[in-house]
Amino acid sequence: SDQIFRIRQSYCRIGRRIGWIFRACVSRLRRLSLGEIPTKRALGAEKTYASKNEISEILYQGTVTSDKGKIECAFVDCYKELFSFRAPNKDGFQTHFLPFMPKLEDDVRERLEQPIMLGEIEKAIENLKNGKSPGLDGLGGEFYKAFKDKIAPFLYGVFKEAYDLNCLPPSFLYTHTIFIPKSDDREKLRLVGSYRPITLTNVDYKIFMKILADRLQSVIDIIVGPHQTCGIKGRSIVTNIHVARSILECCDSLDRKVALLQVDLEKAFDRVSHEILFSILKHVNLGSVLCDGVRMAYKNCATSLVVNKRVSERIRLFSSVRQGCPLSPLLFCIFIEPFCLSIINDSHLRGFKLQATEVRILSYADDVAIFCVDQESVRRAVEVTKSFCEHTCSAVNCHKCTGFWHGNWPSVPTVFEGIVWSSTPGRYLGVPLEHYRTSDQYWHDETESLRAKTLKWGGKCLSIFSRATVCNIFFAAKLWYVLQVLHCSRINIQRMHRVFAVFIWCSAWERSSRSNLFRRVKSGGLGLSHLFIRQLVNRFLFLRDQRDPFLRTVNQVRLRNLLPEFIVATSDEISFGVQGYLKEVIGAYRFLATRFSLEYLSGVSRKRLSKDLIELLFPTPLYRSLYSAGTGQDVLKRVKRMVIPACTKTFFFKLHSGSLPVKAWLAEKGIPVVWSENCLLCKKPETIEHVFLDCWDAVFFWDVLQRTIKKDFPLTSHGIRFLSVEAAPVPYDMFMLMGLHSIWRCRMAVRHADIDVRPVYKYFVEHVCFLKELYRAQQPQPEWLPLLEDLSSIKDF
Repeated sequence: SDQIFRIRQSYCRIGRRIGWIFRACVSRLRRLSLGEIPTKRALGAEKTYASKNEISEILYQGTVTSDKGKIECAFVDCYKELFSFRAPNKDGFQTHFLPFMPKLEDDVRERLEQPIMLGEIEKAIENLKNGKSPGLDGLGGEFYKAFKDKIAPFLYGVFKEAYDLNCLPPSFLYTHTIFIPKSDDREKLRLVGSYRPITLTNVDYKIFMKILADRLQSVIDIIVGPHQTCGIKGRSIVTNIHVARSILECCDSLDRKVALLQVDLEKAFDRVSHEILFSILKHVNLGSVLCDGVRMAYKNCATSLVVNKRVSERIRLFSSVRQGCPLSPLLFCIFIEPFCLSIINDSHLRGFKLQATEVRILSYADDVAIFCVDQESVRRAVEVTKSFCEHTCSAVNCHKCTGFWHGNWPSVPTVFEGIVWSSTPGRYLGVPLEHYRTSDQYWHDETESLRAKTLKWGGKCLSIFSRATVCNIFFAAKLWYVLQVLHCSRINIQRMHRVFAVFIWCSAWERSSRSNLFRRVKSGGLGLSHLFIRQLVNRFLFLRDQRDPFLRTVNQVRLRNLLPEFIVATSDEISFGVQGYLKEVIGAYRFLATRFSLEYLSGVSRKRLSKDLIELLFPTPLYRSLYSAGTGQDVLKRVKRMVIPACTKTFFFKLHSGSLPVKAWLAEKGIPVVWSENCLLCKKPETIEHVFLDCWDAVFFWDVLQRTIKKDFPLTSHGIRFLSVEAAPVPYDMFMLMGLHSIWRCRMAVRHADIDVRPVYKYFVEHVCFLKELYRAQQPQPEWLPLLEDLSSIKDF
């Protein structure tokens, strides 16, 4: 029996070892196959989620504690009080705020009251995003997509029965709530309020709410005015920022004044009163399907808090809309709309007016900004805000509310109506409006911050394609949020491009013309985002496609004399010269008008215009034009998708673009070459063609490889640069690339006096064995997998 026990232990150890190797191969396969895609794996590499998931200390009952039990109690006590029942002043709300809300026509309501159809369920399942956290049952969106045909009819019966019984299944009503830090400040993270609650619901609940959200989305623009831009199709947060910046510019140009008050609603989503919400939904005449669906979703619902991976007791919810629910943004917009309309319709409040348009309030969910032109209006705005909070059980946090005076005010108090004010603009929706006139210092600081951020990616195993993707997703996207609304000079954009190029080449020396990086991958580039072209297109479309009434008026008043051929206006209001953003708008129009016809510009899409500008401004690189008539022009797209190591992809891009450091190329660039420019083996000039085609090392290797797989490769100058070999169903182009890289690795080992120099075929076999283990872990396995067995035993020569 002891021998059997020992054998069993040995078997278990071997099993665990094999399992570990298999999982490692699967992980490596996913990393290589998804290496060029901005997956959550890459996102997690940028953010240190692991350290943030643990709440090490919290302020509880006046003292800072690190005890796990007390930390959990701090969150539970806080959210028990937050979600507890508070009786709103329903009668007062219906008298003072509800009448401002519009009502849907009966024919619209009848359309919304149609029973939920099977097609809506299938559409909602198809639109589920992959990689999202599952709910309590552990079933993710991928599961529902895989079994959509079987699950959709079942869910159809569940939803139908729920409406018949006026009650959703219990699994729909019980959720988990996790917490995400709002800040990196260690002191702030000691407060419970510094963590944002995110609700984890089951996917079947999300499907139900997606159906309701799609129906509500079709009428939300009737219920909610254009001042609210959160979660509503066709509206953007950028509009709010443009309006705020334009008001400041108008004050400077027209010698006007404005006060901007930013209202902070404390725990705005969590304090949404269900009674008030239901009364609004009923008033606007949404119909029974939507109203009953929302009422069932929030009736007798409860949540458990997940703190430091421990699940707390259940907490009943008498308020809040779930952050993380597909419907919650629209529900919150409806909840806060009576407040916005009361500001707009208040006869005692004066907003910023330009000709016939007036701006009083802008809102992006709970980020509310109120514009006033006198102190009485500010006082009235604060009064209305407090009244709304009293009637709906919401809360305004005066300590976090901010405001600033802009223009020629007789007095600029630093504290007014219990709110701190300043005389210079501050941040609005994440954009530093204090730089709306001159932004050079801001962009200089951002460029330095960008350079520091690129250094953190230095050790990542990324191909040159992945590095361009990182620039687009992580670097350019964050810059673009401010760049699309704030002035940025051309020289600052060039500095950012320089940071991108240094990161992509992993060197301060750029191997080829920077313009080549901005071309599309299928056209021989890396698809790097060109910020100046995006800026041009953005500024032009701001002028051409402007639908906001106030911004259209701004363009007519301020640009009519500067662009008379494009803007027709009857206003006689005097406006001085433009600067900053509007100056860039004029420059973009003139830049495009000299290169394209007005007929083209009047109807071209954003995407088409961007592509045409790239083709126009960046000529075809010489390394592509020489072989433009040949086949395999999509070679970079193919290589980018290949499941091969990152270094192999980077090698091929350098080979394709003519920037591979062969001796002849180094000498041409003026770099000293040791032991002459000749090949050490053949005593002939070391060019790309010589290394991969003419050198004896390459000749013998290609001969043996082609005999082994019984396939002729296009061994020409064009063939090695474009891998123009028939690839389907066997990836011969990948095998050829592996051979090219093996030849180069052998040559570099010799040049650098590597102590482990090996023949070309051994480097090739190393490639093959690596891929063989990866594809063995893939299910289903490719039909050509046995060919890798033959290649792994290629003959010596």
